[in-house]
Formats: sequence, C-alpha cells, structure tokens
Amino acid sequence: MIAAMITKHLTLTPVLMAAQDAAAATVAPDWVHLLPGGGGQISTADARGPYHVTDPAALIAASFADVDRLPIDENHATDLAAPLGQPSPARGWIVEMQARADGIWGRVEWTEAGRALVADRAYRAISPVVLHDTSRLITQILRASLVNRPNLRGLAALNQESDVKPLLERLAETLGLDAAATEDAVVNAVKAAKDAAAPAVALQSQLAEIGQVFGVTGDGAVVLEAARKAAKADTGEASQVVALQAELTTVTTRLNAVTETTAREKATAFVDGAIQKGHVGVKPLRDHYIAMHMQDAARVEKEIGALPVLGRGGVIAPTPPAPAGEVALNAEQISAAKVLGLDPKAYAATLKAERAHEEAL
Repeated sequence: MIAAMITKHLTLTPVLMAAQDAAAATVAPDWVHLLPGGGGQISTADARGPYHVTDPAALIAASFADVDRLPIDENHATDLAAPLGQPSPARGWIVEMQARADGIWGRVEWTEAGRALVADRAYRAISPVVLHDTSRLITQILRASLVNRPNLRGLAALNQESDVKPLLERLAETLGLDAAATEDAVVNAVKAAKDAAAPAVALQSQLAEIGQVFGVTGDGAVVLEAARKAAKADTGEASQVVALQAELTTVTTRLNAVTETTAREKATAFVDGAIQKGHVGVKPLRDHYIAMHMQDAARVEKEIGALPVLGRGGVIAPTPPAPAGEVALNAEQISAAKVLGLDPKAYAATLKAERAHEEAL
C-alpha cells in the first residue's frame, strides 16, 4: 500500500507552478510564460526541485492530447477549492503553446473577469499545474492559475511556496535514508522493514497465547518467567496438567474401544439374523455388511431388508396370501417397494386400483 501511495504521489499528483511576473501589466497579455527553457534545471524556493524539461515539443503535444484548451483559474481553485465543493471558475483558457528559446509560452483567451483581474494587477504571477515522473521530468501541463505567491527561482519556478516536503523525501527520512533516495530505494526499505517485523509479530502473538495458559499477561519476559516456574515445580499446575492429559488420553482410548465393540456386536447380530432369515446374497458378503453396518446402520438395514428371502428348498418364499379384497405383493414387488422407499401397503393399494381399472375396461 505504501509503495502504491509513493508511486501515485510522484507520477500523478499535479505540481502547482508559479511563473511570469504580471505586476507591471496594465492589460491582460495574449501570451504568458509557463515554463523556463534552455534545457537547464528549474529550481524552487522551497527546494522541491530541481525539475527539468528535455523535449518541449513532446510536452506540448501531451498537454493537448485529450483537450483543445487548458483552464486558468485563481489560486489553484480547481485543485484546492473544487474538491471541497467550492467554486473554481476559469478566468481564461490556454489555447496554444509555443516552445521558445526562454521556455514554453501559452496563448490565452481571457474571460472578461480574468482580463479585468490582470489589468487591475490583482495577481502578479501565472502558476501552471504539471505532471512529472520520478526523475522530476515534467511531462505535461494540465492547467494554470493566477497567484500572488510565486515560488520562483529566476524566470520561472515550480509550486506555490510551501513548507511541506514531498512524500518520498519524508518517507526516506523516516526510514533513515538520504533525502535524495530514489523511489526504488524507499520501496525496498519499506519491504525490508515489513519482512523484519513479521516474525516479531508472530512471536508476540504466540507469547500472548502461552501467557493465557499460565494465567499471566505482559511482555515476553513475564511469560517466560511463568513458564520457568511451572517447569521447576514438582507438584505444581504443570505436572497436574500433564497427569490430566495422560488420564484423558487413556479414557478416550477406552471409550473408543467400547464404542467400536458395541457397534460391531450390533452389526454382527443384525447381519447374522438376516442370513438366518434367508436374505439372498448376505452370507457371501457377511464381513462387508458388518463393516458397513458399523459405519451406517440405517442404510445397511434398509438395503438388506429389500433383498428377497429364500425359503426351504432354495426357492424364493412366496408372498403370504392377502386378506380378501386386498392385493398381496410378491417378494419381488416388496423388494421393489423397499428400494423405492415406498410403503408396501400404499404400493399394494396402487396395484389394486390399477387392477380394478383394467377389469372395468
């Protein structure tokens, strides 16, 4: 997050610029001086620079890449007042730029209010707003403003005068780096600090949990002292805890054994009973059904109950005769009803109704 914030500040945040003295003007000039030229460094009163321009033609093209004119407001109202919901009217529009020997100039179409402000000497400087990259190369002019506190060093200067240091410089000082450290150096220092802090945070969390076990709170020294005392005690809480843990393990083992034995006995009784009743296919899979019954008794009992029953002589036992007026299900129909999860009586009633319908036809 810090690295992203650094990048945004350096590459996207507009830099407020102050230039050309307009105090001597009695009329609003058609051309205003936006940036100094000569390919040299552009210094500032608050030492934020130096900034520089290497390709004036490319800078001008980038400035008009998405718009045909750039606004001129008062005291950077677009950047300072507008975000607060306050007015930021344009006092003029930069409609053209030229790269000259002494820098970049802009041709302005003034509004009536703007022309009057300049002619009345209400403001004495033009302060452009620009974008720059991490090397402080100015890449685009976004707009400009009428100001009275230029930050000039010579012909032109960047920013209205300010005591606020750039974010990158402040972070560098905080991390113990040189104020002129590069962005990569600051980001690497932040990552190193984060990596170094991670084990300490994890250890502190573990010490807090250990402290809860011994009923103490505080820093690592307090927790370690409580642990040492517990380790030295012959019949203290630590030994009691160990004894209780051993006893609990024994009881748990015995309970599991009893539970398994009970489940096995129940499963064996059911499966052997099904074999004695003559359910087809149970005897060859006796151990399999016992193991399954121990895991899911209801499922196995339903499955075996749906199997047909062999009578004496190795034939499927016939279905007992039904009372008069009722339909008796044979073994296969009973098995089908059980597999489908139907009540045999309801299934028989359905068959009876179908048979009566067929006889009526």
